[in-house]
Order: sequence, then C-alpha cells, then structure tokens
Amino acid sequence: MALLARSTVARPVARAPVSTRVVSVRRVVVRSTPEPAAVETAIKEAEDKCASGTSGECAAAWDNVEEISAAISHKKVADAANSDPLEQFCDDNPDADECRVYDD
Repeated sequence: MALLARSTVARPVARAPVSTRVVSVRRVVVRSTPEPAAVETAIKEAEDKCASGTSGECAAAWDNVEEISAAISHKKVADAANSDPLEQFCDDNPDADECRVYDD
C-alpha cells in the first residue's frame, strides 16, 4: 500500500497595519574646532622647534600650523555656506509650505 504524501498549505498570516508616518531624523556631528589662539600657540612651538630641534621636527611643527590654519579656513567657508536663513528655517520646520520640494 502506497502512502500518499500530504501537502501542507501555508495559511496566510494576518498583517499588522502599516503606518505611513514619516519620521525626520537629525544627525549631529560634533567636531573639535580649532580656535585662532591655537594657531598662535602652534606658531610659537614651531619657532621653538626650528631654533633648537632637527629639520624634521621643524617641518612637522610647521605642518601642524598649516593644518590648524586650514581647519579654521574650512570652518569659515562652511559657516558661510550654512548662513542662508531659509535653509535654517527649513531645517527646523521641514513641513512648512516654504520648504516643500516638488518632483517634476
């Protein structure tokens, strides 16, 4: 006598209701920003190392001064780019009429 294989049918599972609510998430990145006083301190350190140290130490110290100066310059450019009042308003109020973006 042959055994008949029973096929099992998966029954549909009830789905939970899906929410269509959009959640806005902000990411905040905190970075250390060099102060202008840090450049002055780095310059003094570089001058001291060049007066009493090797040329390698002198070059490394002036590289440090250059990096600090560049970081300050980049911060100024970034601050100028973020100074648009409408952009700041839309960051705080993305659902406002003024901030709507329509796709063509």
